Amino acid sequence: IVKDVKKLAEDCKVAIRSIRRDCMDKLKKMQKNGEITEDDLKSCEKDVQKLTDKYCDEMDAAATAKEKEIMTV
Repeated sequence: IVKDVKKLAEDCKVAIRSIRRDCMDKLKKMQKNGEITEDDLKSCEKDVQKLTDKYCDEMDAAATAKEKEIMTV
């Protein structure tokens, strides 16, 4: 069961990183089309990375908590 928790957590982090990649691609396309400036692009990329890191960390914390819960039962 612990392996299942780890697998699910990793799958979730892969999904989060996939969303980040899609967002970065859209931002680059917007910059290329002149919809946003290069400074805006860099700022948005930084914000997207912070959110990605935040949610990956939350997923790790949730998985660790679930593993502890499973091991104490």
